[in-house]
Amino acid sequence: MRVLSNRTRRVGENIRSVLSEVLLSKKNSIDGLENEFITITEVQPSADLRHAKVFISCMGREEKNIVNILNQTSSFFSKLVAKQLKTKYSPKLSFFVDFSFSQAEKINDLIKTK
Repeated sequence: MRVLSNRTRRVGENIRSVLSEVLLSKKNSIDGLENEFITITEVQPSADLRHAKVFISCMGREEKNIVNILNQTSSFFSKLVAKQLKTKYSPKLSFFVDFSFSQAEKINDLIKTK
């Protein structure tokens, strides 16, 4: 994991906040995500703030399917983020599955067995 500057970290947290509000609101329903519990675990903007990696974790269906749906509608999310953020560029969002929780669980299981 790369080290983020304070500025990119703040922008990432702002993007995460905006995306969380959009996913929680019922008025912006997206086909295929109606009954999903999606958690945005981290947002990593690039240094120039033109791109951002959004890591998600979810309960329910396969995460890969949900990531595909989110990536197909990423322009919709980018427009909503652009309206809320006051930055020179609106970041292009790319969604990825966050495997850190499953890896931490595997490590805990290994520690418990020893």
